[in-house]
Amino acid sequence: MKRSIAALCAVLLLFGVFPFAAFANFNGLEEATKGLASDIYYMISQDDETELFSKNETKHTPPAAFVKLLGAVAAIEKWDNLDEKVDVTSEALSLVQYSYGMRTVNLRDDESYTRRQLLEALIVYSANDAASVIAYFVSGSADAFVQAMNEVAQKIGMNDTHVVNITGFDADGQYTSAKDVATLIRYANRQPVFAQALAATSVTMPETYHNNERTYTADNKMRLAAYTDYYHGSINAGKVTSTTEAGECVVVTTQQDGYAYICVVMKGKLSDVDGDGVNENTALTDAKKLIAWSYNNIRYRVIATENQTAQIVNVTAARDGDTLRLVPEKETSALVPSKASSGSVLIEPIADTMPEKLIAPIKKGTVICQAKVIYGDQEITTINLVAANDVRLSMFRLFMTNLRRVLSSTPFILLELALLVVLLLYVVMMIVKYRKAKKPQLRRVEGGKPPRR
Repeated sequence: MKRSIAALCAVLLLFGVFPFAAFANFNGLEEATKGLASDIYYMISQDDETELFSKNETKHTPPAAFVKLLGAVAAIEKWDNLDEKVDVTSEALSLVQYSYGMRTVNLRDDESYTRRQLLEALIVYSANDAASVIAYFVSGSADAFVQAMNEVAQKIGMNDTHVVNITGFDADGQYTSAKDVATLIRYANRQPVFAQALAATSVTMPETYHNNERTYTADNKMRLAAYTDYYHGSINAGKVTSTTEAGECVVVTTQQDGYAYICVVMKGKLSDVDGDGVNENTALTDAKKLIAWSYNNIRYRVIATENQTAQIVNVTAARDGDTLRLVPEKETSALVPSKASSGSVLIEPIADTMPEKLIAPIKKGTVICQAKVIYGDQEITTINLVAANDVRLSMFRLFMTNLRRVLSSTPFILLELALLVVLLLYVVMMIVKYRKAKKPQLRRVEGGKPPRR
């Protein structure tokens, strides 16, 4: 009876005692992702890397000009003084790969630029001639610089990335993933020169003997209020790019009301998504939808405190009672949907982490198991559950528990059966012997008939 009551209490506590839960993924909410047209997207919190949205986030896909962002990081890690001048040479310019629609900042032989200016031209405007000059002066050749880029990718955990050229042009064996692009941005933004360039809307190259001063504008319509289909005021940095095989791609960082996110959308297309007769860039419209929904519907809250009961479990050999309350190990805060309610949150202990039996003594604060926090059929986070109080040992209960365990153990049961068989055999033998003893013996008389009875 006690066990039934404890189990019922546990179920009620799951729905009534525990509050909001940390939301690790909003993919299950149709209102957030309905109508998205791009094949790949990934959005995370910049603060704690909580994953808000993900679709095909580790799928290999052509990287387009995101390759240039990786190249910028590889150069920054090789160059100490970014204000040192670089003399452009014909050998460096010979590495430039020309293609229709490619971008350059018109670098010429015998010109001088600072390393910082070349990096800004690469990051802000995706200038192919800047990429070639940087590769030449960092590594001596395009192939050597490609190797350096791949080494950086592996070092920072871009496990689904491999590059074969310095431009991002479509090529066999060259790929990345949306998750890796987010990893790259999160890592690269620690470098001030990278963060400033990614946030810039234009880059100005100085006057030289061959060139006048010129300014090149970044192609990121999500930061321009005139483009109402794409613009969102929270976006403070990013890059838009595309190739035939990569499709339309964008990565942006956002900040508003104390919340900061990285949003990556890839494999978008040009399509009339709103029926106005004009094709929209679905990478940009999808990114805007995810960002806008997040700022309208997500909040960061305390979702668990140390004194909240999450589960009740049975304990054997305890001096006081036979149940133990499990509570969160520590106060936990996380991103949660603003519409979430305690009745829609489920705390489910993970079976593989729960001990088969809990036996006293148990010290307060001991981690007993982990639990999944579930909302809308989605696992949103895991937490540790610990003992809410000390459980003292009862020696008598321990003795009785051990005795019952011995009596119910397989070896003891087999021994009992063996003894029973021996006993039965003994009884059978006694019965046979008794019957033989009771059976009358016939005597034979010499030369005559058997005597009458």
